[in-house]
Amino acid sequence: MRRVSYRPYLFLILFFFFVMSLPQEASQRIRSCAVSSFAPCWKGLKAISLLTLPLSANSSADSLELERLSQENQLLRSQIENVRQWLLYEDRIQEQITRYKLISKSNPADEELKGFFTRRSEELCHALDLQICALPAQVIFREPASWSSTLWINLGEKENQKLKKKIIGKNSPVLIGTSIVGIVEYVGDHQSRVRLITDSRLVPSVRASRGGEQNHYVLENLEELVFALELREDLFDDREGKIRFSTQLNDLKRKLLEQSGNIYLAKGELHGTSHPLWRSRSQVLRGVGFNYDFADPEGPARDLRSGEPTGTMRKKEALPLLKAGDLLVTTGLDGVFPPGFRVAIVSKVQTLKEGASSYEIEAAPTAGNLDLLTHVFVLPPQN
Repeated sequence: MRRVSYRPYLFLILFFFFVMSLPQEASQRIRSCAVSSFAPCWKGLKAISLLTLPLSANSSADSLELERLSQENQLLRSQIENVRQWLLYEDRIQEQITRYKLISKSNPADEELKGFFTRRSEELCHALDLQICALPAQVIFREPASWSSTLWINLGEKENQKLKKKIIGKNSPVLIGTSIVGIVEYVGDHQSRVRLITDSRLVPSVRASRGGEQNHYVLENLEELVFALELREDLFDDREGKIRFSTQLNDLKRKLLEQSGNIYLAKGELHGTSHPLWRSRSQVLRGVGFNYDFADPEGPARDLRSGEPTGTMRKKEALPLLKAGDLLVTTGLDGVFPPGFRVAIVSKVQTLKEGASSYEIEAAPTAGNLDLLTHVFVLPPQN
């Protein structure tokens, strides 16, 4: 009877034990090397497929040409998307520059309003300084086991060396437009890993914004919709229907522009619902600790349930601290994300429990569907 050897199994056990015992820095470097090796492989396979197409004996010349054109079309679409994202980013920066000029010129007689405009001006100036230094990046890899928690981009330490300036670093904020996507948590030579806001371990500090900034966010999305619909005649039964719908959208735009003023209310923390196991079923963000217990430059402290001002500012009107539709923006209190950037829209405010000292909420990212990310922008780290 043949004797069974257990040496291969023992070797496998020792190998896995060795791999799991590696320090974090070594394991991250191995993963980084694997990702950087994996991305060029797909490009190589595409090139090989293009070269080997004529070798197929069963395909006609027309079908080969169609296949080649299809692949070239896909590459062109990717390049066009790169350009489109960059142009959109440039447009957003130009819009913020225009807003900064308008705010800077505002000189109200009321001291409280003057302080509000000064704070918004400084906030916008700081945000513009960061965005002008931002670098565009392409998503090159996402691990299925952590799809909703992390992704890899094609920027690393080599870009810092080329620019002779640290742009890509640990805790560099990652954005789409003016919406937070996540932070850089590991920097390799040619690639970096980004932790997404949908991950449960990333906890940005945010506060509710209601009014002007909230309307501006809706207006941006509305303008993109109007532009897209102007090019689609097939979506309407007749030209009159298209004109009526465009008129309604333009009326809505005018109403949003007419509403002025911005109010900052409850502050709290957001975190994702994804754990590094597999794709999460949703991209819902959960918020905890939302209240307005202490006065700050944006306004007085407010009662948790009634929203009435407390202390010496009782003459101000009562406002609900949170409502569905409120825009959540960064406060800068977490030391990672700069203040004033969009994070999410409140979708649900949980009923306040008896004896509770804060609200819990659900929110949707303003960056849109993070499963479809292809291009992002990276800001310099805050420290």
